[in-house]
Amino acid sequence: MINQIARKSVVVASAISMLAGCGKSGGSYSTLADADSYKQEAAYVPKKIDILWIIDNSGSMQSSQKNLADNFKSFIQRFQSNNNDFRMAVGTTDAYKSSTLARLRNNAGYYVMDKNTPNLETVFVNTIKQGINGSGDERAFQSMKDVLALPANSTFRRPDAFLAVIIVSDEEDFSHSGSISTINESYTNPNLYTVQSFIDWMDAYTGGIASGRNYSISNIAIQDETCRKSLGSDKFPKRYHEITQKTAGINGDLCADFGQTLEIISDSIAQLSSSFKLTREPIPESIVVTVNGSIVARDSVNGWTYDATTMTITFHGSAIPAASADVKINFDPKSIKI
Repeated sequence: MINQIARKSVVVASAISMLAGCGKSGGSYSTLADADSYKQEAAYVPKKIDILWIIDNSGSMQSSQKNLADNFKSFIQRFQSNNNDFRMAVGTTDAYKSSTLARLRNNAGYYVMDKNTPNLETVFVNTIKQGINGSGDERAFQSMKDVLALPANSTFRRPDAFLAVIIVSDEEDFSHSGSISTINESYTNPNLYTVQSFIDWMDAYTGGIASGRNYSISNIAIQDETCRKSLGSDKFPKRYHEITQKTAGINGDLCADFGQTLEIISDSIAQLSSSFKLTREPIPESIVVTVNGSIVARDSVNGWTYDATTMTITFHGSAIPAASADVKINFDPKSIKI
């Protein structure tokens, strides 16, 4: 036993000697566990959430707009219960036509709604009902870009917030460079902007993707042929599905229960905006997460998961902490801290 202790002492002494020989004279190292504490009043401020709705205001959307308005509580209750710092604004699928139409839609003096907006539900309901006199040449992606880029709307977007775009439409996006709409839109139109071009623009607009995208694009649209035929829509919206899949959004069904769909989308936004980045690479098995003093299970449904690629802890479902929660993530680091 004495010899084993002696050998261990030699190994430690050699390690210290090697560190000193590498120009680390006077430095220090630690193999103690690290603890990252995230508190609203201290090291961690919960991520803000900016939500932009792009509403199809063409002739066939009256019932869908009403369904959205009637089920607003199903969407907003998650952010209210968590006391999130959220903002919401509304644009339309014909916003691309002019800077006037690209202006955020106003109701009762509110271009931007937040948790402090008086009578929030009433303001949202009146704002989301954009009518059915808009253009039948729906270009949701162009409109999204033009609304966000318009200087008059600059008070909406906060650089440190997670941006969630939600498109509500019963037709496909056919954003293209032409100024005149075509009767029979085509995926082979040489003037059609690619889906990837809008993803690239959003990546740049939100600050890049080095640490993961700081936005998502969801849709409440047609999800199957039965729905498409029942609504009499011309095209299945595969472009919506592509941009949503590539930006970790949610495909919501325009023909299904709006309340359930809105809950799923709000849960997804809450989850994507609730990722905590660790300052050092941990030994995954050593991670212990507590919220308000209670241990949270490692679970992808109602707990947390760890992404080794980005060194982030993400909360899910009922485990997503409120803005005022005391969140602690304790772990053993993989390497010696020098």
